[in-house]
Amino acid sequence: MHSSLLSLQRLVTATDLHFTDDQVATMLAHVGDPDPTIRDDTVYTLFARGFTENRLTAEQKRLVAHKLLHDRPLFTAIDQPQGSTVFLQTFTALLTALLLESDARETWLPTAIRDQFIADALAYLPREHDTRGWVTGNGWADGICHGSDLLGAAWSHPHFNQAQAPQALAAIATVLTHQPRPFVNDEEPRLAMPIVQALTQHHLRAEVLTQWLQETDTVVWRDFSFTDHAAIARTHNWLAFCHHLFFLLPADEPIHAVLQAISHHYYHQNGYLN
Repeated sequence: MHSSLLSLQRLVTATDLHFTDDQVATMLAHVGDPDPTIRDDTVYTLFARGFTENRLTAEQKRLVAHKLLHDRPLFTAIDQPQGSTVFLQTFTALLTALLLESDARETWLPTAIRDQFIADALAYLPREHDTRGWVTGNGWADGICHGSDLLGAAWSHPHFNQAQAPQALAAIATVLTHQPRPFVNDEEPRLAMPIVQALTQHHLRAEVLTQWLQETDTVVWRDFSFTDHAAIARTHNWLAFCHHLFFLLPADEPIHAVLQAISHHYYHQNGYLN
């Protein structure tokens, strides 16, 4: 392993954490490294500590933001067939979420850059077609989960424009209505969390969520057939998503009645209720 990466690995457990500009540049060069020891255990871990513990200088934070804005790694080869670039996309999603969460705690991003990152968060999930979770030899890709984390960071940001809430909901609906297989990597609660965060921050009105839930339920069941495995998978994923949303929301949340109705509809369609 290159000496610069070895020096980064030694930083992971450092108590007095600080970075040189060269180290930050090396981290940026390996955000999507196919090796999970480098990508997950070293680079992302260090960025997470750097932003949450405020261990990056102001100039280093600006360097990261401008690199993401200039190179657009979140969308690199996103329309191409499945490949190793998915790790660059999905871990850029996590890194962008770190930037937005840091800016939410203490404003430092210029308005135009912040607005672009929020727009990217809204655009990423509908475009990410590589929905693999664990990839043998490379670790977690997890585009849906990481994209959900990014969407949650954007939607809960103090400067999120509530007028963009329908676009955020549409991003989640796109995933739920296009996924042809059952989720197996806990994608459903990760997709539900941005909605919980948005409601908590008053960036989503209950009536908007209610209408979206009802409309999405209609879409999920449209042209349903018990001989269509993809349709069965979508209704299963949708029910699991709604159940996670039900239990993640406060017990007295009025939206619970809508979620119960959606559950009853599923049970009725499958013959569990008369």
